[in-house]
Parts: sequence; C-alpha cells; structure tokens
Amino acid sequence: MIFLVSTNLCYANPNCTTLRIPVSATASNEVFPIPTGLDYSNPAAISALIETIIGDGITTYPLIPTTYDGTIVARFCEPEVYIANRSDVVQYFVSGVTENKLYWSGLGYPNGFDGDMYSTIAYASKQGYPTFVIDRIGVGETTPRPDPIVQEQVNLEEAVNHELVMMLKAGTAVPGRAFNRIVYVGHSYGSILGNAQATNHPTDISAFILTGFGVSIIPVAADLPQTAPFPAELYSTRFAGYQPGYLVTSSEPGRRGYLWGKPGSYDEAIFELDYNQEDVVGLGELLSIGGGLKEAPVSTAPVYIVTGDSDDVFCLAATCGDGASSPQAQACTLFPKASACGYFIPVGTGHMISLHYSAQQSFQMYHKFLASHGF
Repeated sequence: MIFLVSTNLCYANPNCTTLRIPVSATASNEVFPIPTGLDYSNPAAISALIETIIGDGITTYPLIPTTYDGTIVARFCEPEVYIANRSDVVQYFVSGVTENKLYWSGLGYPNGFDGDMYSTIAYASKQGYPTFVIDRIGVGETTPRPDPIVQEQVNLEEAVNHELVMMLKAGTAVPGRAFNRIVYVGHSYGSILGNAQATNHPTDISAFILTGFGVSIIPVAADLPQTAPFPAELYSTRFAGYQPGYLVTSSEPGRRGYLWGKPGSYDEAIFELDYNQEDVVGLGELLSIGGGLKEAPVSTAPVYIVTGDSDDVFCLAATCGDGASSPQAQACTLFPKASACGYFIPVGTGHMISLHYSAQQSFQMYHKFLASHGF
C-alpha cells in the first residue's frame, strides 16, 4: 500500500506550454513494392495492397537509410497536483493513426469533450504526473510532412521517439526540466511504436502503458477495408496539398465499426466529433506495422496493456475474449524480460480506449498499475 505524505502535496492549476522541438532522426526503412499506377482513390485497391503486405508475415523487404529533419510540436504540462516522488517522472503520449495530440485531451484543448471526462492528460495531472504529448510526424502541427510511404514508417518514427526521449532526459526538450523516468503511453499505432522502442532501445523507457494493443496484426488487415481508405487531399479541403499516400477513413459506418465497437458504449456526439476532425495516416505506417509488433527480448520495463473487449483492430470480429487466451494477455509474450506485465479489458469498449464511457475506469487502472510499481 502506498501512502502520500501531505507535505508532498501542492495543488495548483496545470501549467501547459506548447513546444516546437527541432529533431533529426535516421533509421532503415523498408522499400515496399508499390504497384506502378496505383489508384489511391480506389479503397479496394489500397486495402488489397495493405492486406497483401502486412498479412504476408514472411517476405523481407530491402532496407534503405531514411532521415527526418523537422519540428515536433508537443504540449508539456506541469501537473495540477504536485507529488514529490513523481516530479522526475513524465508520461510521454503517442497517438494512433488518424489521431493527433488532441486524442489525449478529449479531442479538444484547452477544453475537451465533456470537460475532463475523456482527457487522459487531465487524469494524469490530477495524480501528480507531468505530461508530454506529441504530434507524430505527418499529423497535427508537426512540420514538415514526411513522404507518406518512404519516410512515414515504424522504424523512422520510433527513431524520432528515441531522440525525443533522450532530450527529455537531458533537459533539452522542456526548458528547465529533465526527467529520470519516462512512462510511455501509446494508443494503437502509438502502442506499436512503443513496442518498437522496447525492442530497439530497451533502456529508453521506465514503464509502458499500451492501449488499443494486441499480439497479432492479422485482424488489422482483415477488417481495415470497411473504413474505405481514401486520399486525404481528395476527401477534405483541410488536407489540400497532401501527397496521395496520406489517407483518411472515408466511410463513417466503417470507422464506427472498426474503431468504436458496440453502439451504446460511447456518446454519439464524441464519435461525430472524432469523425469530423480525424487526421491522416501515411500508407507507409500501415505497411510497416509488422516491423514494430514483435518481441522485445531485452527490455525489463513493466508493461500494462489496456484493450477493450470489442476491439475490432486487434481482435477478429471484434471479439477479444478474456483471461489468458485473450489478445491482451497474449501480448505480454512480446515482453519476456519485463519486470511485470499486466492487462485490463474494459467491458463494452472498442478500440478508442480514451473516448468510451469506460475511459475513467481505464485511466484509473493504468495509474493504479504505475503506483504499484513505484511510479
């Protein structure tokens, strides 16, 4: 049992700052066989290509050194509750595809949908954790946009995360603040990037919270076509000038079925908000998923997995089951040296963990896990 001494508590409003952080990162990205003359405006053709490549699991593609030089836009918040033994810990948030940093604050800032109800950032702040949330390369305010196929892949994005983590530890990401312990909080593709970081840079992260995560990419490919992936530039004037390899989920029923799960488990208004302000996904991100979802043989950081029982991305037919046979429990096999690996399966919850009625319960469970391991 953990007791908090009252002299270590200080209450104030959260103090948030938007940061623009120059980053340079290099990694070996895959060279995928993109058909000549691929019709990006044909959702069936795009879905078939994705399913062929990530459903293969055998073919090894050539690698090419790839660099990203740009400015990562992040939001850093000092917590509204100060707790001395958490002042050197920062929660580092990385969103999934078609989402940006607003996912972590209830789809809005400074005010999210229904106040703090769906804000992971606000919940962490109330528990005394500093937070650092980024726009991944290709989404939100981060610039420039990389090539959506050649650059925007798991390996290079993980390398960008590694550089940012080193900066957080060195005190060069947040002026005047250096952190000894980094808690990586990912969602969906962001969780896959966390898996990749545990594999490629096993000493970077002190603990992993992986939401919307599972052990297999087969369901990802199998159920993706219902979303009707379509070029962002042709879909909305918001994306004018985007290269064809930047995609959105153009089918509202498809996005609902793939990402949101059972009707009644979420507020219809927050679904509509998410659909109307969705961000993009680079085709290279979807094609390279398999490169991130694999065993991290050295990392000893504790891992906690939160995936809903109706998640259609990592569970076939949106049926995840429970207990040791569930994809959530099986995902622990990817972290054989972890000092601990636990999981939580929120009932009646689809892929968008932070945006369901069960959000507060999910936030509570992962913070309980962190506290039990000294964070």
